[in-house]
Amino acid sequence: MVARISNVTFHAENPTELARFWAAAMGYPKPTGWPADEVAELRAAGLSDDDIAARAEAWDQDPAHQRFYFTRYRHERRQRNRMHIDVTPFDDRRASRAELEVERDRLIALGATLEKELTEPWGPYEEYAIMMRDPEGNEFCLQ
Repeated sequence: MVARISNVTFHAENPTELARFWAAAMGYPKPTGWPADEVAELRAAGLSDDDIAARAEAWDQDPAHQRFYFTRYRHERRQRNRMHIDVTPFDDRRASRAELEVERDRLIALGATLEKELTEPWGPYEEYAIMMRDPEGNEFCLQ
């Protein structure tokens, strides 16, 4: 047996809105909420509509694709992310700087903000990434 990542989980002030951003960023369908039968089960178990709205997901139901999970978090963030995700516009090749700039602009139009460009060599290799933040300030890099 080996471990695998089941979710990338975000603490969010507004889980539904953050799920919409990441669904659009990843090319997943727009989240429409939990299935009606699950909502009925959750309500029958005593959860309120607010409790149900405290969680959301962005995923295209393809087991080969990463599921993003969002849960309401109303506490002050005391430190920067200790980890972040890296995203890329292609799954079969490395993106050029020009392609990354186009993707950067698309993500900004969706609500992301630009933090800075990272241009540090790693030995003989050029390292180029664009550090960004999602609408709630979570760091991620575009590579």
